[in-house]
Amino acid sequence: MPSTGSARRSGRRADTEAACRGHPCGVRAAGACLGALIPLLAPVAPKPCRNPVLFWCNRNEREPVMNTVPVLTHATERDVDLLLVEEFAASPLFTAAILRAIGLIDLGFIRSQVLHSVRRLHNRREIDISVQVETRRGKVLLLIENKLDTSEQPRQAESYRAEAEAQAGSFLHVRTILTCPEAYREQNTRFSGAFDHVVSYEMIADFFRARAGRESGELGARMTHRANLMMQAIDKQRRGYVQVIHPAKHAFSARYVALAAKIAPELIPGPSMLRESAAESVTMIFAPETLPDWSFLPQMRIVHQLREGNANVNFYGWGDHFPELAARVAADLAGSGIRPVPTVNKRKGGRSGLMLVVETPAIDQFADFEAQIDAVRQGIDRTRALRAWVLAHKSAVQRWAAMVPKS
Repeated sequence: MPSTGSARRSGRRADTEAACRGHPCGVRAAGACLGALIPLLAPVAPKPCRNPVLFWCNRNEREPVMNTVPVLTHATERDVDLLLVEEFAASPLFTAAILRAIGLIDLGFIRSQVLHSVRRLHNRREIDISVQVETRRGKVLLLIENKLDTSEQPRQAESYRAEAEAQAGSFLHVRTILTCPEAYREQNTRFSGAFDHVVSYEMIADFFRARAGRESGELGARMTHRANLMMQAIDKQRRGYVQVIHPAKHAFSARYVALAAKIAPELIPGPSMLRESAAESVTMIFAPETLPDWSFLPQMRIVHQLREGNANVNFYGWGDHFPELAARVAADLAGSGIRPVPTVNKRKGGRSGLMLVVETPAIDQFADFEAQIDAVRQGIDRTRALRAWVLAHKSAVQRWAAMVPKS
């Protein structure tokens, strides 16, 4: 007759198989579904959130809210590396789930030690993640290669196998594991098949989602974040630039455009002035056709910078030759109230522009338009006058162009 402990363990194995068969991930092999293992490894009663005001609590005060905007611009292989390292270092539950997923059951987990980028015994290549697990039955070594979308290196899987064989005498079990998206495994069957086991990103995401559903508060939120990061890696999502629209700023821009059309119709609004631009945008950028299209001109732009309090025309690329141009330009601008300024381009290989700048009153596009209408009028008038100076001094501008070497 089996002992009570043996019966309990046998029951848990049966429960594991049933849970895996019924779990949404569709994995049929017992122990392969990490999400289904959660209630078996850690049967914890739900705890209500004691602070329902916190943003990560939903209406039932237990389940964390899933984030609909990717936290990272894009999830990299190293992001997943570090997430796995942290889980192996801090979560016995995660380590035990991985052991069960690769068929190492009932070893009696005690503790684990994880190292990232470990040099191999007999060559200079590295193991992505090395995990030594101490159990009641002996030590286990997990040699983990993590792949998001990079190609395999020459004989990379074989080198993992050689390392496992070299370490075998010191451990009860040594296993090589590939962690990767399911799609990567399917596209690289020879490479993935050379490892003892494949633990997919989808399985790991299931684990975090299952824990998030059982935990409350900060821990639940952390598990949700981990699940989201794994899914972002799987889907190769890029967040990109997320524009924040401010209604008051948009209304201000509409009033500005209407006033400019009335008092300076020659200043043609650019696209960014007509659409809902980002809240941090504080520059009125006029359309290119506001300026002349003389053949000797470089690319140009005329703007009214509200917060900085100036209007300027920028001759792209001419700032690279400011030392040669400075005296000639200053002489031509004498008495106009316009000053020449070279722009600073911090991009590698970027080119500097030559700006003609006039001062304008500073304007707050989040403040009341009517309270600042005189300042807005002055800014528009000075922008129009700056444009008029350029059109009236074609010969001077052409002299400047002649001093700039042809690229």
